[in-house]
Parts: sequence; C-alpha cells; structure tokens
Amino acid sequence: MKKLATIIGSGVLTLTVLVAMSGRGFRELFGYVKATADTTVNEMESSVPASVRDQKVRNDIEQARGDVIDRRVKLSLVESEIQRLNTEVSSLSAAVDRRKSILAEAYPTLEQVTSGSLIQVRFAGEDWSASEFSSEIDRQLLEQDRDEKQLSIRREALDRLTASVEEGRKALSEMQTALTTAEDEFNTLVTRREQASNESETLDLITAVGRNKDTATAAIGSGLEDLRSNVEKAEATNIARREMAPASQQPSSKLSVAWARLQRLKSLHNQPSAFMEKARSIERSETEVENTKSAVEASSINPGDGESVTTITPL
Repeated sequence: MKKLATIIGSGVLTLTVLVAMSGRGFRELFGYVKATADTTVNEMESSVPASVRDQKVRNDIEQARGDVIDRRVKLSLVESEIQRLNTEVSSLSAAVDRRKSILAEAYPTLEQVTSGSLIQVRFAGEDWSASEFSSEIDRQLLEQDRDEKQLSIRREALDRLTASVEEGRKALSEMQTALTTAEDEFNTLVTRREQASNESETLDLITAVGRNKDTATAAIGSGLEDLRSNVEKAEATNIARREMAPASQQPSSKLSVAWARLQRLKSLHNQPSAFMEKARSIERSETEVENTKSAVEASSINPGDGESVTTITPL
C-alpha cells in the first residue's frame, strides 16, 4: 500500500510539473489526476481476490436489507400520521357540519334582527342583543370559513399522503423483490462458480493424466518398469551362473531333492506293476490250457454215433 501511494504521488507530481511547464491550466491537470485515480482503482479492483468481492456483495446486500427496514419503519410512521390526519379531518368535519346546522337554524332569527323586528334574541341557550347576535353570527361565519379551509387543506394532504404511502408500499415491495432476486442470484452464481472450478480442476487432472508422463501415475508406472527390469536381470544372471557352475558345486535345493525322491518312488511303483501284469498273463495262459484239456477229455468220454474216438495224450 505504501509503495502504491508512493507511485501515485510520484505520478501526480510529475504531471503537475509537466502541466506547469507546458503552460496548461490546472483543470486539465485535475483531469489527468482523475484519470490516473480511475485507472488505479480499476487495477486494484481487478486484482482483488474473489472472496473479497463476494464479501463486498454480501455487505451491499446487508446494507440494502437495512435500507428496506429503515424505509419500512418510515412507512409505518407515515401510516401513523395518516391515522392522525384522519382523526383530525373527522373531528374538523364534524365541527363544520355542526356549525353549518347552527347557522342554518339562525337564519330566520338573523333575518328578523336585520329587519329590526327583534331587539333581544335567544341563541344557543343564551340571550343576545341584536348587535351582539349579529357579532356572534359574524364570528361563527369566520370560524366556519377558517375550518372549511383547514378541512380542505387537511383532506388534500391526507389524499396526497395516502397516495404516497401506496406508492411507497409498491416501491418497498419492488425493492424487497429485487433484493431477494439479487441475493438468490448471488448465491446461485457463487455455487455455479464453485462447481465450474471443481469441473475445471477435474478436466485439468484428466488432461494431465492423459498426456503428462510426470504425473503420479506415470511416476509409479516408471518405477514399476524399473523394478521389473531389475528383477528380470537378476533372475537371468542367476540362471546363467547356475548353468556355468560345475555339477558337483551346484547347490541342491529342496525342490530338486524332492523331485528326485518322487521320481525314484515312481519308478519303484511302476516296476511291481509290470511284474504283476506278466504274472497275470502267465496265469491266463495256464487257465486256457486247462480249459482246452477238460474239453478234450469230455469229448472222449461221451462220443457220438458213428464217430471215431481219438485219445490225446498230454505232453
């Protein structure tokens, strides 16, 4: 802030010197100063963070709400004034009507007093001389004219005030509606801005994952690739060393020992099976020979008619 004030002061001083040297008026200098101030304020507003702008809008909304409340209070006071004027107008109108009735009733008496036929008059419950009665009538007429003028003025004021109150109510309602609309729009825009910001961050992430190999996923993939190459290289090295080592020096692992043991047992298991198969084959051959011998002996014991008997001696 201090730096900004220094820059503004230097600029104003420079402009003052230039204008003084050029012979131009200070009005033009004031124009330059105003333009410089406007430009500076615009730059400051453009550099203000969004949160500060949002708070300013909230403050403006609160101030507008306070103005609505103040106008509503003033409108209530005006409505109270209307009620007071209504009371005054009603009271004054009743007085004017009552006096008008009294004056109308006094007309015949005044006519007689004017013609000189009456010297003493009884009016309004009192006794009046002719001159006093005439003076009282004149006073009543003056009061009647005054009250009628006051009544007219108060009625006009009441009409204007009533119309103003109606317009104030409409303006207040429109102001309240505009304030509510502005507040709703402000909240909606803030929400939309947050959603747009979140969407922008998501799109940036998707773009970075798609084309940037320096992201976290790409770094993990690169690390896995290096680890895979190291493992394959180590395994290939071990295989090569195992093949180059002498047979007597090759270490026998538990797996190779178990495999050799299994192969030996398998060979032993297969040998008895071949011997038993051979024994079964010999047994089947002997059985066939015995069956043939029995058949030949049976045929020699029970020969058929006209058939020769042949005796076969076994070897």
